[in-house]
Amino acid sequence: MGDNSQCTSQSTSELWIFLIPSAICGIFTLLVNPLILVTILKADKLRKETRYILVANVMISDLMFFFFNTIISTCNAIRWYLHKILCFSMIVLSFAAYASCVLTFTVMVIDTYIAVCLPLHYYSLLSLSRTRKVLAAIWIFSILYPLAIFLATETFNMNPLQKQNMCLMFYYGANLYKITKQSGIWARRFSRAKVTLLTHSILLCFYIIPAFVLTAEIMMFKNNFIDMDARLWISAANNAVIMMMPRALAPVLYGLRYREISATIKQWFTRNRVNCPGPSNEPD
Repeated sequence: MGDNSQCTSQSTSELWIFLIPSAICGIFTLLVNPLILVTILKADKLRKETRYILVANVMISDLMFFFFNTIISTCNAIRWYLHKILCFSMIVLSFAAYASCVLTFTVMVIDTYIAVCLPLHYYSLLSLSRTRKVLAAIWIFSILYPLAIFLATETFNMNPLQKQNMCLMFYYGANLYKITKQSGIWARRFSRAKVTLLTHSILLCFYIIPAFVLTAEIMMFKNNFIDMDARLWISAANNAVIMMMPRALAPVLYGLRYREISATIKQWFTRNRVNCPGPSNEPD
């Protein structure tokens, strides 16, 4: 019995190894994500575009999720147990950020659909004021929904919430693929709409994978296929690596891919380089 507990203690004490890839993804996220967010918020032209407002909300949601998920992962790795209320609050806020990001992706898919299929009605259907109201509704729903579930069940079971997000992503992703295929953009090799749809699909896959891992982890543990030690390892890998990968990829696939954002960032760096005074060549 003592040997088993010692092996478990040694195994779980090595969970800190997952902090390394999490830190790498986190550093990249903290370097690129705020840069894109500040670029959108400071540039008046970008701040008035619906698609850039949606990208900015994804960046905010990812930063918020990164903050709380890092705290939770670190506490799990060092075996530091938090107070129940504090743990409850961080899980609710972490899921609120996750749900906000997924729902914003859903709106971005709808935005792409309207831009491709209804270009003449784009600005009337997705005006700036309407987009802000949609984002406010997303955040209200993202906070109240997990809070209501947790208060009703008094548990921290994320499984039904993950299933809800998976259904949303599959439904809108499949519909957009069907509509864009009918519109003929897949026949063109280098269509911008095709690249945009592929970007949506890649990131949606990265956001779906953690839900599958979590569902498989819960099912295997309930059916006694894995013990608590293995569940801790799977959970640590899911939280510290798999969930962090889309947060590192989103700024590149969404932010830097937009020409206006990348051009604005280059303009800022070029301007700072030009304004930077060099060494004086005048004789003393």
